[in-house]
Amino acid sequence: MEDFKTYYLNSFQKDLYKFFETIPEESKFHEDRERKQIYSIQFSRLNKSSKHLDFLSCNEKALFGISLFYLVLADMVCYTHFSDHYQKFQELTRYPKFIGNCPGACHYHFHPSRIFSAMNYELNESDEEWIDFRGVQNETVSFIRNEIMDFFNNHLTEIDGDEFWQKYKREFPYYV
Repeated sequence: MEDFKTYYLNSFQKDLYKFFETIPEESKFHEDRERKQIYSIQFSRLNKSSKHLDFLSCNEKALFGISLFYLVLADMVCYTHFSDHYQKFQELTRYPKFIGNCPGACHYHFHPSRIFSAMNYELNESDEEWIDFRGVQNETVSFIRNEIMDFFNNHLTEIDGDEFWQKYKREFPYYV
C-alpha cells in the first residue's frame, strides 16, 4: 500500500476533486446551492454501485477513505466543540460535509466513521474489494496528529491544538 503521508500530501486533493467531478452539482453542493463553496457527500456516492470511486484502485480507496474521514471529522469536531471559531475554520478549510441520501436523510450530518461503511457497502469482508480501514487508520494516526498540530499552530492559533486533538481522537472508531 502506498505510504499514507505521500498519498495525503500529493494525491488526495486531486482525487477528491476528481471524485467531485463525477457527482451532479445538486448533490455535491446540497447544503450550499447558492454560493457553491461547501461540498456535500451523500452516503450513496461512496458506494461501490455508484461508481464514483472507480478511478481509484482498492489501495487508493483505502487511503482516500481514511483521508476523507480525517477531513470530515476535523470539521465536525470544530463545529461541535469550538463553535466560536468555526466560521474561520470553515473559511480556511472548506472541508466537505458527509450527509445522508435524499429524500429525507440528506438533512442529517452523519458521523464520519460511516464513510467506512459507505465505502464497504454491498461488500462482504471476504470480498477482494473489502477495505480494512482499521489497519489503515492505525498506521496514520501520528502523521495526522502532526498535521492537526501544525494547522492550529500556524493558521488558527485561537484553538489549542492539544485540546482539539484530545476531542478529535475520541471520535476514532478503531484507534486503541
